Amino acid sequence: MIKENRYLLAFPVIGFFASLIPLAIFWIPAGFLWLDDQTAAGIALAILGIFANQIVLSIASGGLVAAADTELSGGDSSIGHGIARSLARLLPLIGWALISTVVNIIVGFIRGNNQNGAVDAIRNIAAAGVLAMWSLITFFVVPFIMLDGQGPIGAVKKSFALFKEKWGVQIFGGVRIGGVVGLVTILPGILLVFLGFFATTVGNDALLAGGIFLIVLGILLFMVGALLLSTMRGIFSVVLFRFAKDGVVQGGFTEQELANAVRTSR
Repeated sequence: MIKENRYLLAFPVIGFFASLIPLAIFWIPAGFLWLDDQTAAGIALAILGIFANQIVLSIASGGLVAAADTELSGGDSSIGHGIARSLARLLPLIGWALISTVVNIIVGFIRGNNQNGAVDAIRNIAAAGVLAMWSLITFFVVPFIMLDGQGPIGAVKKSFALFKEKWGVQIFGGVRIGGVVGLVTILPGILLVFLGFFATTVGNDALLAGGIFLIVLGILLFMVGALLLSTMRGIFSVVLFRFAKDGVVQGGFTEQELANAVRTSR
């Protein structure tokens, strides 16, 4: 589907770059306040920056879901059409952004300040578990908001209920998306960055230049993989949503493939 509708790749790109704007607007002054020992004001601005960042990302995600649903249903969409539909659901998306911000803050508290190796390792594992669970139970939140007219809280409840009804999901599990993309782009990208950093520490000019090249290549490869995975996740959330909620099989998948797309711990 991405091959025939490459404009869908623009939504994650727009979301990423646009989300940097509120971070700069809020985090730069927050940093100055922090350095000036105005900690409370700095933290407040930083949190506002995260909230604004999540709003922008939610709008882009909503646009992708709306456009993908239109294309999967046999219609024609565009970047403008997707964003317009997303803006029409702005208030629920802002509510979802607020919930996401609160969850991110809670996860940050769980992680701690990385000052105790053993304790922080346990806390990081716990935080990763919370994020994995949250990502799973909220997989259908944006489709419920965009395609079913739900509010943010109702969308979270219905997303979890739909997963539980269809797959009997327990605390741990996941949705199988883009394994090949990760193997071909993201993992090699990370490996190239590590090799590049190693090459730059040798002290040889030729290896230094080669190391920098590998780092840049690795970062670009990683970004391409992340872009593809983000787009695939948005599209697949619509495909799986329609399958789980309405029993509709779309996107060139079979019913068995969609039924087995979620792995759970029972």
